[in-house]
Order: sequence, then C-alpha cells, then structure tokens
Amino acid sequence: MNNKIQIFQYLSLVRYKGVLKIIKKLSKEKVAIILDFEDSSKDIFDAKNTLKLKKKCREGFEFLSTKKISYGNIFIRINSIKSKFFKNDIVCLKKFLNKGIKIKGIFLPKVDKYKDLKLLDNILKLKKNKIKLIPMIENRKGLNNLENILLLDKKKLIYGVHYGHFDFCLSGRVWPFPEPYHKEFWEIVFKIANNCIKYKVRFIQTPFPIINNPKLFYKSISYLKRNLPKLNLSLTLVNFDERFFKKNYILNDKLRVKKISNEINYNIKFAKKIMKTYLDTKKDKKSFSLSDKRFIPPHQYLVAKYFIKKNEKR
Repeated sequence: MNNKIQIFQYLSLVRYKGVLKIIKKLSKEKVAIILDFEDSSKDIFDAKNTLKLKKKCREGFEFLSTKKISYGNIFIRINSIKSKFFKNDIVCLKKFLNKGIKIKGIFLPKVDKYKDLKLLDNILKLKKNKIKLIPMIENRKGLNNLENILLLDKKKLIYGVHYGHFDFCLSGRVWPFPEPYHKEFWEIVFKIANNCIKYKVRFIQTPFPIINNPKLFYKSISYLKRNLPKLNLSLTLVNFDERFFKKNYILNDKLRVKKISNEINYNIKFAKKIMKTYLDTKKDKKSFSLSDKRFIPPHQYLVAKYFIKKNEKR
C-alpha cells in the first residue's frame, strides 16, 4: 500500500485459535490488526449466544497473551463504555494486557465526549503502557462533539479517529445506508476528516462494504486523497482479501458520486433484499454476513427491518 496510507484488518476473536496464522500473514503485508471484542461477537437473534460469544473473545485474548507475538502493529476494539460488556473487557485487559502480545492502541466505540477517553486512561494508565486511543464516531452527538474531543486531548492520547458508518446509520435509522458512491456518505466523512487534519491526527475510514469491487475501493481512496491531500489516512477491512492490499497504485481514478434515491418502493425492495441476503449468508457464530457481493452488518439488517415496518403501513 502507499506508504502514507495504513490498512487495518478486523479479526474476530471468537475462533481465536485460527487468529495466529492470520496475524503472521498480515504481518508480512504490514497490515495493522484490530482484535475485536465488539460487533463480531454479537447475535442479534439470541442474547444468550451473545454472552457466549463475548466470553469467547475474552478467552481468545487470554490465549493470545500466552503466545510470543512480536508483531508491533496490533490494536484491539473493546465494547463501549455504555455497554454491559465493558467491565468484563476491562477486567480481561488489566489481567492480560502486554503479556505476550503488545497492544499499540484501543478502539473505543460510540465516543461522544472526551470524558469517555479520560475514563479509559484512568483505568488502564495508557501513557505508562504506551497505548494510544482511537475514538469511534458512531452517532450524531459524537460527530457534533468531535472538535471539542480533539481540542481537550492535551495528553495526546488520541492516535486517530475512526468513523463507524454502520452504527452511525443504525443510531439515526438511516435507510438506505449511504454507500461510498453517495454524496451523503462523503458529507459525514469529510466533516470527520477535516477535524483530523486540523488537529493532526489520523483519520481511519469506515470498513469498505462492497467486497466484490476493489476498483471502487481504490476510487474512493483517490476521491478522499484528491479532496483532502493533507489527510493522514487509514483504511479498514472486515474480510481477508489480498486484492485490497495492493501496494502500488495511481490515485487518479475518478469517483462519480450521486444522491441517495428517496423513492420509497425502491428502498423497500432494497431493504427486503438486504434482509434476505443477510439471513441466507449469515454463518453460525458470526455476527456479520458476507455474500458474493457485499459485507452486511447486523446494523443494516435491523434498520432495513425497521424501514419496511414503518413504510409498508402507509
């Protein structure tokens, strides 16, 4: 990848014994890794199964802490401070942090005020452990407060800001979810990215959802870099696919952006398609769904369901 652009790969800890092999492969590609305690271990249909999956993630982190992993570009994503799983995550981290596996940073979901970051710092002594923080902007309040969050970071705890598009759309019940070729998608991205430029922190883009279209992936990079050439950019992936690890490319592909259609019948039809595809392709023990065309998070399924229920009554 271009040396100014960093790639992050999300890795679920549910099936943690297979994670070691993937870490070795990603380290050769110099891809940063996010070990995930959050969305990849959630069953929207079964709360009891979610508890089991969360426990598996903590067991996975404990397992990795017994191994000697020399790769120094590993991050973790824990559950939100507001989540009932946060305390268990903290207990796990305090017990196994930096034992066999060095953590470079922590992704914290649903941050909407600097107090969230300060709390985590007080608990884990981040400076002492040389761990950075990545606040995830996943709702309108977080977006509106972002500049204040960055302004208050006098201790320089923040490594970068990650846009969580799927949670952002879920929190606002936005349908359809804006895609990387929609103006509405870029309006949010540019607002976050401009703050990152102003306060000299890295912008970490939301995961790319259209897995069968690497060309669109690289066009979206071009679009962002062309509009914001001073941006310190990182990208995130949820599916392991080497087509997205391209090392040399030319940032000249033009991305055509358009507004989202507000045609109700079309959007209902698309919502039904997303729901069906999610259910048809979701595998056991996995929160997300991967079809041959796209990555579908549970957030998208839930908002599609809400949209259909709301609009078919009309």
